[in-house]
Amino acid sequence: MESAAIHSSGVHEVDSGIPMTLFKGFFESRCISCKEGASEFLFTLPKEVKALYRYQTIAAIGTKVLCDSRLLQEDSEAVIRMAEVCVLKIKNMNKDEFINILKNKKGAPFLFLGSGFSRHYLDTPQWDGILQMFAPYKLAQYYSKLNTNSLIKVATEIAKDVTDEFWNLDESDEFKKAVQDRITDASSVLKFKISEYLRKQSLRDFPEEYEEEIHILEKLSIDGIITTNWDDTAERLFPQFTPYIGQEQLIFSSTYSVGEIYKIHGSYREPKSLVLTEDDYDNFSKKYPYLAAKLITIFIEHPVVFLGYSISDSNIQEILQSIVACLDNANIQKLQDNLIFVEWIAEEDYAITIERQDIMMANKVNLPVIKIKTHSFKEVYELLQYYERSIPANVLREYKKQFFEIVQSEKPEKQIYVLPSTEVDKDKTIQVVYGFGAINKFRSAVGYRGIQAVELLKDVLSENTDLNAEQVLTDAYPQLTKTSPKAFIPIYKYLSKVGINSDQNYSGNKLGVNYTLRKGCDFQSYSFSEDEKTCSLQEVIEKYSGKDVWKAVALIPYLNIKEEELPILGNFINKNFNEFLIKHNNYSTYMRKLICFYDWKKYGWE
Repeated sequence: MESAAIHSSGVHEVDSGIPMTLFKGFFESRCISCKEGASEFLFTLPKEVKALYRYQTIAAIGTKVLCDSRLLQEDSEAVIRMAEVCVLKIKNMNKDEFINILKNKKGAPFLFLGSGFSRHYLDTPQWDGILQMFAPYKLAQYYSKLNTNSLIKVATEIAKDVTDEFWNLDESDEFKKAVQDRITDASSVLKFKISEYLRKQSLRDFPEEYEEEIHILEKLSIDGIITTNWDDTAERLFPQFTPYIGQEQLIFSSTYSVGEIYKIHGSYREPKSLVLTEDDYDNFSKKYPYLAAKLITIFIEHPVVFLGYSISDSNIQEILQSIVACLDNANIQKLQDNLIFVEWIAEEDYAITIERQDIMMANKVNLPVIKIKTHSFKEVYELLQYYERSIPANVLREYKKQFFEIVQSEKPEKQIYVLPSTEVDKDKTIQVVYGFGAINKFRSAVGYRGIQAVELLKDVLSENTDLNAEQVLTDAYPQLTKTSPKAFIPIYKYLSKVGINSDQNYSGNKLGVNYTLRKGCDFQSYSFSEDEKTCSLQEVIEKYSGKDVWKAVALIPYLNIKEEELPILGNFINKNFNEFLIKHNNYSTYMRKLICFYDWKKYGWE
């Protein structure tokens, strides 16, 4: 343990096991005792535990808290917040120890992404920076006017001012004409402005300097992502994952804790979902226990890696406090080595460090965490890549979903039998075989001729595939087109996999594949105005939602979709896939055409 001397005439030693009114009941035994008049105070203290919140004048170790007397007098709330994250003990760990911990975990990691993550890759401003972009006045004026430094209260006031300005705009103003029919409350205008800004940010490429780093990140075996960010950085990096936007969608939807992104504070794609103002946070808090109950299983069964957050971030503290409140002292150990906080260090030559810490929470429960400090996220991703899994998360999610639907069904229509992988080939009488492993092994039992169209429609949305492209074209396709000659089934992905990428290559190919290829207008099926056809992809997605989402599905094949928009389109299709093709609503044909359109745009040719 590293020693440091604390030199301050105002530094006091406080027994952290002892409450007083200042700490508002965080500690429940005796009164706080301050040693006044100390001109110099020496304490064995790792320098890293200083600055636990916004101040560098408080630190903690063992059962002692060191704080500046000015904080006690001037900012008791800061002391309260910092008291929640007192570091009780620290133990260093090397990389091999961390890797062994990771390898022995049954569940793959979840990433918990904060604003620092998006700022790292796209240089997006912090919350106060975004607010200042649209605020009619300087933030300092709002702080002074409201007599607060709460950004939530400031955001609420800015939203009112922005709305007042909006209604004073000339009726010919393009922005006013575009959104005025969708204004539902005092925060709507500001949310639309923020969403539009983040939409434009989403079109930016990631910096070349992070190319290798991002490549490693995209290839990680992770089960899912939780984020309070409004932007779509997570969706861009993991387009095969299914996003859930806002508390409502997460709480009331069937989730499978794998291959999913939980955007708990909303997304710019749905401006109304943004958690921004006091009313938004009040509504969020009312339902928070349900969200915490949803997340607790993830925290117990998976390593959760916090990127872009401080351990003392109010959002993180609220989540941790809620989870801790659900566990007694015995069960809290189930979180051992599952909470991993990554702290970015500005020093370029900083060597990565890994350490175990016990954090004292408000209810006097010691929460075990692992803290990684580094200047480069790449070093963290290189550690995480040691967790390996043969089945991609999105495929595993589909397995879990199908099993859930089978179990939930009251009247299974087929015999279901589960065999160990070593027994799959032995029994030819089984009608349906479900198992986990290399898909080709199971295909040997059921054959590519048994592939359903919906499997190919889903597969084309994934970057990776375990399907043999040649067998899809020569075995699956003949069966599918025999029963449904005019059905829309993706084909370009599999043609590209076997090296066919032009009409010339396709004509007279050695596989003997000669199906009529669909392009362009073949995927269009509904009458739209010329103005609608000139809309952007994002405008269409935002305009048609809820019960009208089918209109977006039908309209998109008319649009001029750029290559950089394909991840957005893929996310949109993934989000609505089940509703159209699993539940088989009245507009399923439109979705089939859209997926084939996506297949053509991504893998095909003009």
